[in-house]
Amino acid sequence: MKKYFTGSTLKIIAVISMILDHFSQIILKQGIILNAPYAIFTDTQFSVLLTVSDIFHILGRIAFPIFCFLLVEGFLHTQNLKKYFLNLGVFAVLSEPVYDWAASGTMFSLEQQNVLFTLLLGLCVLTLIKRFEGNSIAFIIITLIGAGVSYICQLDGWYYGIFLIAVFYLFHNKPMLKSISAILVMYICGLDFSLSGLAEPNFLLAVSSLIFINLYNGKRGIKLKYFFYWFYPAHLLLFTLVSTYIVLPLVSG
Repeated sequence: MKKYFTGSTLKIIAVISMILDHFSQIILKQGIILNAPYAIFTDTQFSVLLTVSDIFHILGRIAFPIFCFLLVEGFLHTQNLKKYFLNLGVFAVLSEPVYDWAASGTMFSLEQQNVLFTLLLGLCVLTLIKRFEGNSIAFIIITLIGAGVSYICQLDGWYYGIFLIAVFYLFHNKPMLKSISAILVMYICGLDFSLSGLAEPNFLLAVSSLIFINLYNGKRGIKLKYFFYWFYPAHLLLFTLVSTYIVLPLVSG
């Protein structure tokens, strides 16, 4: 199979997916759907709005597995692990007030922490796993501890992200096993063990991310070193400002 996508291409795909999801959640859902007076829309218009919001949210399921995969690739190829840690840590802290405002309407909330903290924890897990390379018991224990910490700290993505990062690392040179294990993680973490869960849109779109991942050619592509770090808080801030100061006054006034 010919590999078409560079790391930067995968990052752009994930960013587009993330934009659709956050537009759905911040602009459409929080800005309009949950706050618009009943009389402002006809039933048909409101139904269309709900459908568009749901579609954008579902398309957003593509982003997270790709970001987890790219974290592993970054870990495997970085020449400066300390700087990698520093960048993730600094931007995780900088992004948190904006994330809290977007998610809860306040600049400080412990309800859930942003995805950069999840990736930072994933990087810690990978570092420890590498230190005990070849030790299966250590791999399991470290991964489970990381998953537990992600749940206790209420990091965005929870244990789902830590498990994905772990299997992407474990099978990074085995595409078939990587895909199968990732699908199992997606299915199990979805907590739907019925066969009907296999046709659930969120699950299917998450699985579809593996198509892009398996077309990765191992090349970095164009330099987007700090693009995502800055873009993540910037787009959350923009959407929240638009929702709070433009959309909400329009629909409620």
